Amino acid sequence: MFMRKFLDTTDRELFYPKKYKKRWLDTSNNYLFSLWGFIMHLILLWGVLDVNFHSPIIKELPVVPAPRGAPAKRLLLFVADGLRFHTFINKSPPYLRDVMENKGVWGISHTRVPTESRPGHVAIIAGLYEDPSAIFKGWQENPVDFDSVFNQSHTTWAWGSPDIIPMFTKGSKQNVHGKSYPSSWQDFDANLNNQTTRLDSWVFNAYLEWLQSSTAEAVRNQDKIILFFHLLGCDTLGHAKKPYSREYVENMNYVDEKIKETVNLTEHFFGKGTTAYVFTADHGMTDWGSHGSGLPSETETPLIVWGAGIKSSGFRRDVEQASIAPLMASLIGIPVPINNEGALPWQYFDTDYQEYVGHSLLSNIKQLMHQVTGNRAISCKDSGNIDWREIQLNAKISQIEQHFNKGNVMEGIREGDEAISFSKEALLYFRQYQRTRFLIYLSIMWLGWIVVLFLKIAGIKRRNLQIPLLRFINFGFASLLIITLVGHLVSDCSNWRLPCYASFAIISVWLAVAAIIVWTPVFVKRNSKKLFIDIGGTLFLLVILFVGLTYRFALSIGILSTILIRRAKSKSVPTLMIWTSIALCVFPLLPVVEPYPRVYIVIIGVCIAMSVMIVNETSLSRRIMEILRLIVTSLVYTEFIDGKHWISWIILLTTPLCIWCYPAETQRRTLGVMLGFFCPLTLLSASYEPLFFLTLTVNLFCWLRVAPITSKSSGDTQKITKDLFKAAFFMLYILLCFFGTGNMASISSFDPSWTRHFVTVFSPFLMTSLILFKLSIPLILVGCASYALESEEYKKPISLAILFLGDCLSLPLMYCVTPYGSWLDIGSAISKFIIAISLPCLFVLLRCLSRPLMSLYLERFWINLLPQKSHIV
Repeated sequence: MFMRKFLDTTDRELFYPKKYKKRWLDTSNNYLFSLWGFIMHLILLWGVLDVNFHSPIIKELPVVPAPRGAPAKRLLLFVADGLRFHTFINKSPPYLRDVMENKGVWGISHTRVPTESRPGHVAIIAGLYEDPSAIFKGWQENPVDFDSVFNQSHTTWAWGSPDIIPMFTKGSKQNVHGKSYPSSWQDFDANLNNQTTRLDSWVFNAYLEWLQSSTAEAVRNQDKIILFFHLLGCDTLGHAKKPYSREYVENMNYVDEKIKETVNLTEHFFGKGTTAYVFTADHGMTDWGSHGSGLPSETETPLIVWGAGIKSSGFRRDVEQASIAPLMASLIGIPVPINNEGALPWQYFDTDYQEYVGHSLLSNIKQLMHQVTGNRAISCKDSGNIDWREIQLNAKISQIEQHFNKGNVMEGIREGDEAISFSKEALLYFRQYQRTRFLIYLSIMWLGWIVVLFLKIAGIKRRNLQIPLLRFINFGFASLLIITLVGHLVSDCSNWRLPCYASFAIISVWLAVAAIIVWTPVFVKRNSKKLFIDIGGTLFLLVILFVGLTYRFALSIGILSTILIRRAKSKSVPTLMIWTSIALCVFPLLPVVEPYPRVYIVIIGVCIAMSVMIVNETSLSRRIMEILRLIVTSLVYTEFIDGKHWISWIILLTTPLCIWCYPAETQRRTLGVMLGFFCPLTLLSASYEPLFFLTLTVNLFCWLRVAPITSKSSGDTQKITKDLFKAAFFMLYILLCFFGTGNMASISSFDPSWTRHFVTVFSPFLMTSLILFKLSIPLILVGCASYALESEEYKKPISLAILFLGDCLSLPLMYCVTPYGSWLDIGSAISKFIIAISLPCLFVLLRCLSRPLMSLYLERFWINLLPQKSHIV
């Protein structure tokens, strides 16, 4: 039988070689097209993230030596994690208030978003605002080893959280020694009461033990020593009890008392007048116990400096957070970190050290100058030639040195302030210049790909090919590509990222121009009214999708427009579909779901789900199963039962088994999918998410009833407008799942209360995974609906149409991705771009996930298994 088929195939190929050669060529072209599309998407995704989140840290910069004559031999740095200025100044603890008024200087340390622990500590200790590449590494790891005042010190000892201390011990010159308490102590459970004070007491006790050791005795007279105290109690209590609570203030007063004891012990052991002290916070906190964005309560933190070399007049001066690093470096006479972006607040120093401060400020300017030169070289601007900005900075440095040589110290310091402002502007210009060039190349590359994709969907080959023109185009673009690469080789620029992106842009335009010569778009004539509705509806929904990625209310307009478009096509619209669509439109108009739970709204959703189940489910066993799951879920959510150890996890992990208990018939199985995922979704919810999920289920259920199963028709070109409209429909519902409740923000700026029923010990990766699962539940429901609506043969045209629309959306969104702002702003911009560019993959993935959910039936499995067992026996 096999040989007969093989011979028949061989005979056909002998008699019809052109036919099978054409089929082979078409198959090869499809594979090549898919491979090129995959490469283009990878390059764009990598390119946009690489351009915006490439580390600005340059390791090869020279270290500027510090001047001699530092006022302090050692420095104690206290960082009260999560202590906001508003609470501190209104309920100031006694000792630190006395220091502010009589012993030192103080002010507001203005942080820069993202207001999180990692970027805050990097800014304080390294003078470097958040390395944007850290967004891909999490909070516990350094993507690039950076220089800091710890590295430049003779020796540093650090005590505190296991999330912060390893950041500075890793990559150090073996001169940074750190100790941390167990990570399990960082528990955000609000029922722990005041056990969080042990986080701070452990740090102070560790310093006391060190002070009594031989190590402290060995460095009693050593200079350039830093002792770092990371105090996490306020941050933990702020999340659990909120920053206006009695527990938060008590912890602040406890820290104040311990700092007083520490200062007294230090002065007694090392001697008076030889130690400087800095007290500050990495970030603030909102009234509802979160941080990460740019509200004043999050960006304003206290800064108090006292001790050796500091004015003792209660002087106030606000500073940028990155300026604390050069301040600490100047107090103990060590070089400013090479990637520092802060400006030395020279007004903090006592007037007796005016000349020393002037030379420290000059070192700060030279260090910024080296950064400007390094960034100019990386950006390949005027490669080999010095820029006018560098010439002007060098002139300013020479002028400052002349003032110092003549004894005009204050005049030199004033010139230094102007030089620092100018160097920061130059630094920002070169970083922005490089980013702009990269984005232009990526845009040209992406436009070329979109042209090729459109011709693949709606194009046919021209009958009369212009071969000479095609050869000329090939020769011209090949020559341009060679010139670009050779031009970079002969230049002094060492940055290969620029010519690589330029080369891909040239190749993409090359293929697009060649495709325009070979292919032409064709649209078959149809009913003019339906054609206008399909094209107009697709364009309108595309605009809605773009606007909806930024403004959620646009999704409401999109949902209503789908009903109106269906009505315009002279198709009946059931009443239930209209009402559920109107109900869906309400959710994007509601405020974004906030971290603190609204228990009564969630319980109302549970009651509605139970009512829907009782009305629609006929099987007594499944009724009992779902009622028990819903009751246990309610008890866990209302905290009558503690579910985080095993009950919540059992509910989550048994979800697929509960779904497979329902018959494989579409409507019954859709009900099973909704009820199966409803319980874990409820445990991860904070407000109206369960109500949104129920409404979405009923609305999709209506679409399943009125929409016929689509079968393969003759000619893909004839159905291009229908494909695009159906693709826009599915994209609208996918985006509604992402942004209907605003939960996409949970990935970028989540609160531990989101996952409190599963885990309370701080674990960012586990918490993020749970929130991602929560976001995927409505998406899986949409995938099940698409699986029921579309046949296998119709999958490919819809996927290509979604690919085209998603790529059109991603072109303007790539300019919205930015490395600046809060984790919420950065994460939301990345999320929008990645959602648009990955929608086709997401659509195919949803169909793959929905297949077992919609087709597997446990009862049928056991029935089929029983005869096999009896046969074996």
